Amino acid sequence: MRSVVQKVAVAVISTSLLGASVTGAIAKELKKVTYAIATADLNVGYPFATLPKALGYFEDEGLEVSIVPGQSSAATAQILLTGRADVGVAQPDPVMIQRANSKIPLVSFYAVSRRGTNVLITRVDSPIQTIKDLKGKKAGVGDLGSGSITYLKSRLLQEGMSDKDVQLVTTGYGTPGFEALKNGVVDFAVSFTGGVARMTVAGYNVRKLPRTEDELNQYSYNLFATEDYIKNNPDVIKGLGRATAKATIFLKNNPEAAVRAFWKYAPDRAPKDLNDPKAMERDLAILTAQIQDMGADELPDDFAWGSQETAVYDKIQKYLIDAGQIKTPADPHTFFNNSFASDYINFDHKAIVDAAKAAK
Repeated sequence: MRSVVQKVAVAVISTSLLGASVTGAIAKELKKVTYAIATADLNVGYPFATLPKALGYFEDEGLEVSIVPGQSSAATAQILLTGRADVGVAQPDPVMIQRANSKIPLVSFYAVSRRGTNVLITRVDSPIQTIKDLKGKKAGVGDLGSGSITYLKSRLLQEGMSDKDVQLVTTGYGTPGFEALKNGVVDFAVSFTGGVARMTVAGYNVRKLPRTEDELNQYSYNLFATEDYIKNNPDVIKGLGRATAKATIFLKNNPEAAVRAFWKYAPDRAPKDLNDPKAMERDLAILTAQIQDMGADELPDDFAWGSQETAVYDKIQKYLIDAGQIKTPADPHTFFNNSFASDYINFDHKAIVDAAKAAK
């Protein structure tokens, strides 16, 4: 009996140190949830998944969440459709295309990143200055299932071109992609703000091509699940959303503590010296880019995190239609489920803010 008490005490102390609230979830059996993320490299740049796990917020909701790599957004969609994961984060574009054209039963239930994250980059000494300059050039892409392909097609279309006017080269993610651009294997690359931050802290010098204001006001990462899973597991959906919202508030109020929480969650990604200022600077730069994508740098603590707007889906669908990806327009409400938005923010916001500011 003493051993059991000691274990519970340790769990309570550990969770409190991370700033998480402790509930009866410790005492009851947790529901297992498999959570896929559209990346092969689960680094510090995915705090919407790793931070609520590191801080104990998933457990507080009665959930035992296993985070697995989904490689790309298209691959994550297939993982969800085949039941190998229950929920997953992906770019909305590939899922919306399949939803509209093939009627797949996946819908978004939480808007994670509220700003467009895709960006076209070149070397700083490249003669490429505008989208029109991309004609005839080699385009580096992480993989052909990424939503970045649709983004590239859309940007080319805006200038009267198509993807046939460039040569797509699959470079992979991370260092292989960085090196391909640096060494001239590709002339430009389709990346995202977090990826550019990683390149910069790794010492690669790149230049972003201009983006339109309209690009910045749209969802770039969402939480998805099948319609049946959402219908049959409303408490899981509410709990995931609430834990994500709590983590977002913690993140925006103390990003350095969020970095340290990630290091504890993934010790293989942590520096040998946890007080290494360069390591903190590197991961903080990556995390800061994600904070901006999530809109957490400007939105208030009591914002309706996870909520979704019909107008944004209208905008995304229009650009997918213009890019030739969606053949027949669908009712934008078929792409998302906003039923649990009020549940996501049903907690003491001040308690999370205070815990974040007190965390080291």
